Amino acid sequence: MHVVYIIGQDSGGLPHYAAELANAVSKHAHVTVLKPTDTSADELFRDAIDVRPVFEPLSISMPKLYTFGLDPRDVYHGLTSYNRVKQVSDLDPDIVHDPTDLFPHVKFFIRRHGIDRQFPLLTTRHEIPPNPFSLARPPIFAESLVDLAIPDVRERRVVVHTKRQREVLLNRGYDEETVRVIPHGAYSVFGNSDDVRGDPDPNTLLFFGNIVPPKGLPTLVEAIPKVARDIPEVTLIIAGDGKISKRSRRIIDRHEANFEVHNEFVPNDRVKTLFSRATLVALPYRSQQGTKGHSGVLATAFSFGKPVVASSASEFPELVADSGAGVVVPPADPDRLATAITSVLSDDDARATMARHSRAMADRLSWDAVAEQYLDVYETIVEADRLPGHTLSTP
Repeated sequence: MHVVYIIGQDSGGLPHYAAELANAVSKHAHVTVLKPTDTSADELFRDAIDVRPVFEPLSISMPKLYTFGLDPRDVYHGLTSYNRVKQVSDLDPDIVHDPTDLFPHVKFFIRRHGIDRQFPLLTTRHEIPPNPFSLARPPIFAESLVDLAIPDVRERRVVVHTKRQREVLLNRGYDEETVRVIPHGAYSVFGNSDDVRGDPDPNTLLFFGNIVPPKGLPTLVEAIPKVARDIPEVTLIIAGDGKISKRSRRIIDRHEANFEVHNEFVPNDRVKTLFSRATLVALPYRSQQGTKGHSGVLATAFSFGKPVVASSASEFPELVADSGAGVVVPPADPDRLATAITSVLSDDDARATMARHSRAMADRLSWDAVAEQYLDVYETIVEADRLPGHTLSTP
């Protein structure tokens, strides 16, 4: 079987997801990856994969969208370079898969060149907002407007990460057989708990990833001085690109001893060091109506066997609390968050138990297991195509 992956984003966690999936599937199939020339996951692909850097960098990231830090010329060249998706026709694959959300520019050129009519197309959606036209998240609103103007492509399967996401798509009219739930894998490309030598830094929390409003960093920053009343030496490591709010900056400046800030893009070779230092990982996300699916930061925390303190947004109650890997509290509640952090940092036995369950989640969500589920979907589609007149469609 020949699978072609199309990577529609060059920054953030989506290229990492694509690399992990391509690596695992390449153990069982011929894999070709069409990607931008420069992505956050370039050094992570296995040598066995035919990696083709055919698209220009998009220069679009969530931090840039929220701060309006885009160069229109770079964006134009990046988006229009996806005209080269027509190269898929020459590759003659059995499956074409966009595992990076099917952004409008990818959808447009797939439609323009009839890729979805020539080959079975599968997509993976990582975030399914119940109301894509809500003004609460301007980047999602703008993307949804553009997407609405582009005719739909024929998706033979749509993969989401949670049952709640599936319900949203079914309510939009998708066929039940079309939408498949496959959990997000636990990242392994950065290392795992077996790679870590020594103990973490005492009483150290890690907030990792893009700094954008939905991630809820201000709530966590506000909670740290409250934790410091009981644990004076508590330290929050903030590592990621994006704008830290003025209010959060003032709190950080007043409590310098309790914060370590790396306000920049974190290269892959520094990820293991940061997670190794953390006593626990914090995910204070704002409420997103339970349809975000999963967090790449949580996936990495599982890989390193880290206890987690998270909000009850998205699927965190099931993935964190029910699994025993950590505790969850209501979003946007710094008092409850501070209490939870203090409790976890003060209880060595509880942390050890959470760490054990976190490692168990990494095993359960291994990429080999995820790849098996994807391969099952691929094979089902290919076999169905051998039956005359058998088709599956989306609205």
